[in-house]
Amino acid sequence: MMMHRQYLIDQAIIARNILQVALPLHRLRASATKPILPETPTRFAIIAGDVTDPSSSLGDLAMFSALMQSLRAQNPDSIFTIIGERRHTIVVPGIGETPVVPAWAGKTGTLAFDELIRQHHALFVMGADILDGKYGAALVQRIVAYCNHSVLLGIPATILGFSFNSNPRVPAVHALSRLHPQVTVNIRDQPSLDRFTRIVGVLAQLCADSAFLMPSATDPITEPEGWIASMRQEGRTPVGINLNAHALAPAIAEVGVDQLIDHFAEQFKRAGEQNGLAFMLLPHDLKSQSGDVSMLQALDQALQRKGFTHVRYASIDQPDKIKRLTGLLDLAITGRMHLVIASLGSGTPTLSITYQDKFEGLYQHFELSLEHTITPMQCLTDELLRKINDAFMHRHDNRARILSHLPRVKALASRNLAIATCGPTD
Repeated sequence: MMMHRQYLIDQAIIARNILQVALPLHRLRASATKPILPETPTRFAIIAGDVTDPSSSLGDLAMFSALMQSLRAQNPDSIFTIIGERRHTIVVPGIGETPVVPAWAGKTGTLAFDELIRQHHALFVMGADILDGKYGAALVQRIVAYCNHSVLLGIPATILGFSFNSNPRVPAVHALSRLHPQVTVNIRDQPSLDRFTRIVGVLAQLCADSAFLMPSATDPITEPEGWIASMRQEGRTPVGINLNAHALAPAIAEVGVDQLIDHFAEQFKRAGEQNGLAFMLLPHDLKSQSGDVSMLQALDQALQRKGFTHVRYASIDQPDKIKRLTGLLDLAITGRMHLVIASLGSGTPTLSITYQDKFEGLYQHFELSLEHTITPMQCLTDELLRKINDAFMHRHDNRARILSHLPRVKALASRNLAIATCGPTD
């Protein structure tokens, strides 16, 4: 019964996409002409990973920053438009205020996208972890329709490096299998590439996450950097921590948030006392409901109650500043993919809380052991303490390994910047 219900839902999603997106775009391709733009590519449209709130995730901001700064380094005249659900501006590190244009939801969004893309040289999609349908298959279908529409107008479309889990949604696979061959598909790790080519059957290339190209902030961040220095003067080793409900959902479902926070606090306290650690709590997603702030503030309070006071909550809202701070730490413990990327990109080893088949391939880029990952359910046991101690013990060897592989990983990330040439085919 459940399978039949899911089948009906999937078919409804596919049908709605045809009516609201695919058919209107097909009609529009025959009814309007593309404006004549300067030959040198300078105008770039970008589909946000989270179209509802493109700036709330520091990971998304990191990808924006990396892409835009890299393109502007190639051409200082480059300008950018982010596609979202409402009109506003966001501040992108290294770029400044960037417009977000409503060209997404419903048939109105479809018409707005057609008008917008005809005035741009290329389209980029923040792939990340949205292409397997985890956050909605309708999202994937619209992305595919927009990419296909672009290349059929002669405007190159590139999906930036993304991961692909082992159990993608059926309507997402249905849509992806219909990607136009001129759409550039970049996948950010080898296991995801293997899954994608096996399940979807579309040509794609291996890259690394574009966020590896984002520079760290250059200006000192006075208060948190001062705290890190003071901890080192006391003989303590600073370690970054991020907890979030997204990665820890199975554990939360098992014991509840309060019990989970108490367990984490006890495990971190024991690790801190055994190894002389100090903990910097680093939020990396600022959404009010699914973000990191509430869990980290609760962890701070729990550690203080247990008598462990070598802890500081860092209220940082820019990814380049977070990346600068991670470079000053000896280890980062996190379930946020882009906090792992910021840490590795700074040479800092990580202990990653795994979810959605995303971390295996990332670790492969650096030849790091999966021993330095932990599942949400393992976090409920003393295995957490053992993993922290092990990651801490191997931190120097892992730092050397990360730094030796980082130039190659950045070169792979640069593959995201290649803009294919294409001409109208329809």
